[in-house]
Amino acid sequence: MSKLSDRFAQLLKRDGGETDKLNSMKAIRLVVAAVILALALVIEMPTVLQYVLFALSLIAAGYDLALGAVNSVEERDFFAASLILSAAAVVSYALGFPGEAAALVLVYQVGQIVIAFVDERSRRAALALLDEADPDAAARIRERLENGDTCDIKLAATMKQSAALVLKCAMAFAVLYVIVLLFLGDYTLRVSIHRALMILVLCTPASVVAAMPLTALFGLCFSAQNGAEFNTAAAMEELAQANAFVFDKAGVFAREEPRVLAVQSDLIDNRTLMNFAAHAVYYSEQPFAQAISAACGTDYMLEVISDFHEIPGSGVELKISDKPVLLATASVMAERGVRIPQDQPAMGQTLYLAVAGRYVGKIVLSESFNAEAQELANEIMESGVRRCVLLTEDAGEEGQRFGEALGFDEIHSECDTEKKLGFLSELKAEGKRSAYIYANGFEAHSDAAIDIRIGRKSRFADALIQPEQLSRLPFALKICRRMLTVATENAVFAFTVKAVLVFLSMIGYGTLWFVAFVDLAASVATQLHAGRVTQESLLSRLKNR
Repeated sequence: MSKLSDRFAQLLKRDGGETDKLNSMKAIRLVVAAVILALALVIEMPTVLQYVLFALSLIAAGYDLALGAVNSVEERDFFAASLILSAAAVVSYALGFPGEAAALVLVYQVGQIVIAFVDERSRRAALALLDEADPDAAARIRERLENGDTCDIKLAATMKQSAALVLKCAMAFAVLYVIVLLFLGDYTLRVSIHRALMILVLCTPASVVAAMPLTALFGLCFSAQNGAEFNTAAAMEELAQANAFVFDKAGVFAREEPRVLAVQSDLIDNRTLMNFAAHAVYYSEQPFAQAISAACGTDYMLEVISDFHEIPGSGVELKISDKPVLLATASVMAERGVRIPQDQPAMGQTLYLAVAGRYVGKIVLSESFNAEAQELANEIMESGVRRCVLLTEDAGEEGQRFGEALGFDEIHSECDTEKKLGFLSELKAEGKRSAYIYANGFEAHSDAAIDIRIGRKSRFADALIQPEQLSRLPFALKICRRMLTVATENAVFAFTVKAVLVFLSMIGYGTLWFVAFVDLAASVATQLHAGRVTQESLLSRLKNR
């Protein structure tokens, strides 16, 4: 777990009173340091006394920073901000810039208080969004936030790794820069090292990633407020980058509780037909099986059932008392050579019953369409996702008709659970980042980049959306992308500020305390910008103009 994430988790646990108390004690100490620094700068006094006052100001403001630097050395973390700042202050003091050294530490410490204050207030604003979310979802998110990893995103890790590499390069560059100034320019060693120190101070990564956990928190809370509960910010990042959306029809586009609407037979009575059908589907796990069993309510004679086989999405075949029985769709009946009446298509799913190759009757089941999902595929594709796939257990013709009506251009019919998971594995092998949206069917994580379950509970999925909130999925995708965009904007802004300050430092237009001040101000700006996750991002606004 990163130190930044640890700190963020501690802030989540700490109440505002404790934070204010700690900051107040530190503020008093910094006020004393500022007064001493002002006296040393304003009042004329012997140089030795002035150096002593600068040293006292430095100690008062930064003794805890020095302790942190010692701890970093013990942990062999030689690129920690506390160590770099402390070393820069000590070297600057030794070079004859005591006022600048004291001002550097004072500015840095004041900046940390401001950053903590903004972070605390922004965190409260983000968590307040959960007050309008589903109470159970809000409780689960608050519990997950106790774990510091919940707000980690891959972008932050990438930025920290990049920043660490930049810092190492900056150290090498600073040494080279000192040598170049000494031999190729008319500069003293004192001035050369002073400029190199400014470069090192600027290359600490804190301001680049400071706002990323906060940005992630806003994303998690805002998405929950809008009906999408993500386990982690990393899951939101995966959804934002998904280039293929795979939907399971059952429970997403079609309700999973079909009902028997009609029973028709010219050869046997309806009760006998339903008895045959109930025995036929006894071992089936397809959605229609439960509806037929519930409608019949018969006593089963399992000893008469043999040679049972599923026809995924299309029916079942078996033997009852050694007689071949087929309960299936019209397309399967045609393939097996069973002649059935040419009726008008019924609203819902029609299953035909054949015994010993002879048509006996039919059962019409409801297919309750989920109105929340009517425009789902179109909205997802309009958001820029090029590949939207429907997986269904229905037979080919029926599945094709259903998918095309919803706007899908890629439909895979007759898919049982094994085929669905296999398809997701194929997408992963192709290098696709897929999002799998399903209701049930298995209790494990698929090979998709993110699993989104439509339901009330989920053990293995990365995100949960309430069935009545399914239409909010496109907006949840928009929030995920917005979170990633805001995090990227913050990183680019912080890097740009650092680059400008490095350039100014190289040409002599800067001081240690000034570059630290501007860098910390940039960090605060990124924290304030994190709240734009709940609004249209700056980058999106510029693109839409």
